[in-house]
Amino acid sequence: MVRPELLAPLALWLAPAAPDELLRWEAPAACPGRGALERAVVADLGRPLTAGDAEAVTARATARRRPDRRWELELILEPRDAAPVARTVVAERCELLVDAAALMIAVAIDPDLLAEPAPAAAPLARPVDDIPLAVPVVRDSPAAPPLARPPSTDLARPVGRPAPALRGTLAVAAGLDVGALPRPAPGFVVRLGFLARRVRAEVGAGHWLEQSVRVAGTGTGGDLRLTAAQLLACPRLALRRVEFPLCAGLELGAMRGRGVGVVTPTVDRVVWLAVLADARVQWVPVPRLALGLQLGLAAPLLAARFRLRGEDGDLHRAAPVAFRGAFAIELRFP
Repeated sequence: MVRPELLAPLALWLAPAAPDELLRWEAPAACPGRGALERAVVADLGRPLTAGDAEAVTARATARRRPDRRWELELILEPRDAAPVARTVVAERCELLVDAAALMIAVAIDPDLLAEPAPAAAPLARPVDDIPLAVPVVRDSPAAPPLARPPSTDLARPVGRPAPALRGTLAVAAGLDVGALPRPAPGFVVRLGFLARRVRAEVGAGHWLEQSVRVAGTGTGGDLRLTAAQLLACPRLALRRVEFPLCAGLELGAMRGRGVGVVTPTVDRVVWLAVLADARVQWVPVPRLALGLQLGLAAPLLAARFRLRGEDGDLHRAAPVAFRGAFAIELRFP
């Protein structure tokens, strides 16, 4: 005697393709295709899809990647004799959305799936309890009646650890300043920050290495360097794994000058206060790491200049706008 449970996989393999009117699936290439959704629905039903199923209900499912790197499903079920029902599901992987959509579509086609268990002699090809439906968010359309759910199934359970609303960052950048010091000056910046969904805030410190300036035709002059603290706020724009922070803030510190070739060498400091603005491009290959390029400017609000004693002219005066570029490595936690 042939066991019924051995016939179920054969029936799924030989099942005809579902009518296009029944299942409409739109998703990026990173997600499973329409065929995977159709096979999952057939497995949940335990039988092939038919033209009658398409007359009873139609389903439109769309999957997309969210800015927080999770996946979101928008499912619209249109029963023949009832108002349309809309569902939104959020999960860590797109494969989970396929399984969630398949179960809801199968229940819409055959509500008896939840009314009573399948006979022991003819089990489903894939038990409903094995479907990983644990997803963080399920929202019903306000205007639509709720979809029937089994009492033992909790579609609002989180999958693993949900993405935190606020994260910390630690960034180290190496760059070049042109305009603040007498010559283009290499330097480095260290920043600590907080990262929210649409905005980031940072506090840090930068140091631009010592550069020399001399009076023409003499060995007299000075060596200058710049050290300053920074405070920045940045709206965040994101496209898949690429982010585009646009930052503005203030820089406060001191420009230090040391006399060279003079009778009594001295060290002087002047206050450095500047407005900062920069645009960045960051690639996030994994959630805890970002690599970025940065282009910006620093406009001093106070005159930063040095003179040699007994001289009327400035030995050096910072440009009205200093331009900066940098490459940064950023760690994110948790």
